[in-house]
Amino acid sequence: DGDGYGDFVTRDIGTNFEDMPYQKGTVLVRYGSASGLSDRSAKITQDSAGVPGVGEDGDEFGSSITAGDVNGDGFADIAVGVPGEDIETTADAGSVVILKGARTGLSGTGAQAFDQSKPGIPGASEKGDKFGSTVLLSDTNKDGKADLTVGAPAEDGTHADTGAVWHLRGSASGVTTTGIDSFGPAAVGSPDKAGVSFGAFLAH
Repeated sequence: DGDGYGDFVTRDIGTNFEDMPYQKGTVLVRYGSASGLSDRSAKITQDSAGVPGVGEDGDEFGSSITAGDVNGDGFADIAVGVPGEDIETTADAGSVVILKGARTGLSGTGAQAFDQSKPGIPGASEKGDKFGSTVLLSDTNKDGKADLTVGAPAEDGTHADTGAVWHLRGSASGVTTTGIDSFGPAAVGSPDKAGVSFGAFLAH
């Protein structure tokens, strides 16, 4: 919320065991203050006002989360991975939701959603891709706006579950598909074979 105090963001996607799916997923925020974490908090789901999509069992909204200022307005935004999201009839294709920060804190106002069925995003939504399994916000081109990197380790390339990553730029209006990059392990000299799961881990 730009007040100079760090805030704490975490998730709750439940527990996966046997044939029980993960839960819909929730992003939880505790706001900081001069005395540490305050009682002021927020809970955001796909059923919250302005958040794209609908909360469904197994979506895993918040499976991965990362913070950065995607539009350069001085407020931290959150990228939320939703790897279990069904895209139309395609199960577990996955998506990513961008939640915008503001003076009043984090909310669904102005939220964005990205998946492989969206125009401008390379590839196609396929069963089990798990797009959004990993997300990272970092200013890779030093323009003052955080860029979004998305991992889909179960993406099929030349072989099954080769994995891939997508890199989307930040802009004054938020994350954009203009200038998007997408690549698999072969592009960086890694083995291009089944089960590599490229994109399973992202870090600064």
